[in-house]
Amino acid sequence: MWLINTKSLELELVLEPLRGSYAILSHTWEDGEVSYQEFRDLSRARSKKGFAKILRTCQLAAKRGVKYAWVDTCCIDKLSSSELSEAINSMFKWYMDSAFCVVFLSDLPQRSAFEKYFPRCRWLTRGWTLQELIAPPTVEFYDEAWQFRGQKSELKPFLARVTGIEEAVLGDNENTFQVPIARRMSWASARTTTRTEDMAYCLMGIFNVNMPMIYGEGPKAFMRLQEEIARESCDLSLFAWKAEKPSTKFSEKGSNASQEYRGIFARSPREFASCRNLQLRIKDATLDKEFTVTNRGLRIETALVNAPSVSHDLIWNLGVSEIGDWPKYSAEGWMGVYLAKTVSGYVRAKPYELYTSRPDDKRLRCKTSLMHIRKDLHISQARSVQGRFRGAVSVNIPKAECEILTVAPEYLWDRNRKIFLNSGQGINAYLLLKVPPRPGFDSGFPVLVACSTMDEPVCAIWSKDSGLWDSVVDFMNNAKEAADYVAADYFRMHFIDSDRPAPSSTASITLDNYASNLALTVQVQLRPSSFEGQEGYSLDLQVSTKASVRRRGSFYSYRTTINSR
Repeated sequence: MWLINTKSLELELVLEPLRGSYAILSHTWEDGEVSYQEFRDLSRARSKKGFAKILRTCQLAAKRGVKYAWVDTCCIDKLSSSELSEAINSMFKWYMDSAFCVVFLSDLPQRSAFEKYFPRCRWLTRGWTLQELIAPPTVEFYDEAWQFRGQKSELKPFLARVTGIEEAVLGDNENTFQVPIARRMSWASARTTTRTEDMAYCLMGIFNVNMPMIYGEGPKAFMRLQEEIARESCDLSLFAWKAEKPSTKFSEKGSNASQEYRGIFARSPREFASCRNLQLRIKDATLDKEFTVTNRGLRIETALVNAPSVSHDLIWNLGVSEIGDWPKYSAEGWMGVYLAKTVSGYVRAKPYELYTSRPDDKRLRCKTSLMHIRKDLHISQARSVQGRFRGAVSVNIPKAECEILTVAPEYLWDRNRKIFLNSGQGINAYLLLKVPPRPGFDSGFPVLVACSTMDEPVCAIWSKDSGLWDSVVDFMNNAKEAADYVAADYFRMHFIDSDRPAPSSTASITLDNYASNLALTVQVQLRPSSFEGQEGYSLDLQVSTKASVRRRGSFYSYRTTINSR
């Protein structure tokens, strides 16, 4: 760490400076700043406009017996990428360990009313100065004439109102890490940096993470910051951001604001602007969920919530609220994000809003399952999500007729909408169903249904005594690769009996009960249809009962038929 000797004004390399052994400057960069190379030649440095604030910082430090001072313009060799990276990763700690921090407000008029003019200062709009306010134990404010205007400790209520940062944090930087992530992000939502990447780099200390500097990566830096936070924290408020409300159609320029679907990560601290009041729904009751970031996105095992009166999409409870500590006997007030199922995992739907639970909402908790949520979506990918029902197979099975036990492929199954999403040139889909008991049939029985949309739509149905039953069930249990369902028509190749008539879009199976002279028929049909305005297919199932002619032998028997349309 390069430090300026406050008496000689020479730069000295101090590897492990003692805490409180240096003063530190916080300011906004302007024309005429002094670089590390220029400061090596004091005669040259003195000719630059920025030298004056370096000198005044050193004078304030020397007057209090502080040996060193640190100024970001001249104490970092920015030509050395390794030194720059070390400095940026250490910045929060360096400010935290300073004896005091001098805030020079070059645009705060002399003798002006501080509380009136301070909120207008450019210093409050810059990304880097956020940590420079929070980290140092002592912060002193000086106006354009270097007149002392007050300390952080005595201005806490005022600074809290202006910046949105809690007084507890302004009083003790250790309290920073007790504040929900989304609320910390909101502190930076109205701030900017000259370089896009710095909007992420300037926040590393506030989230206690480190990462390498890659100038040129642009907005990816903020994505990497969130990934690092996700690796270190279980705080689900990281995902409680809200995008700008989109227009009804995609804009020609493809702006972020026009996307109806997004990934789970935000694109800028601006999207956390609405999180200023966000807090844990129940004080100290963190939803301690383990999750990881993979090449498929955020991987988490959790239970989503179905609120059919609110949305066809599922909801992920983030365990946060905008209202204070809720009573433990109430299940209301929690906030969550909408998630839509796609062929590549879940994506965030309605990214411009959060769901807030209300007493009149009917909610059903889904089974806990492992899922992946995409990290981000380009606008072309968002368009693909909008068209995800094109070629899909909607399963139209009345609940009273049959119960769906298992489906394959699971990754294409939208359980909430009861639809198989399309992938590629068509899909093979399988369902294991249970026909419930009904008059004349005291016990229910299982059936298997399969269909293909890879060529002409075809379907088939099997009873448990079918010779193919075990093979189909084994395929459903063990075929886990996407290629097993979308790359080749394995249904036609392996599960269509060669001794049967040509497969068609209609099939049925009949159970005869000769004791009651009744026949129960389960019929399936795969037909062209539309879903949410997109052309696809509907797999319809009907169960009917009619009189049967008694035969000699068993009281029950199955008859499987395939009927051409």
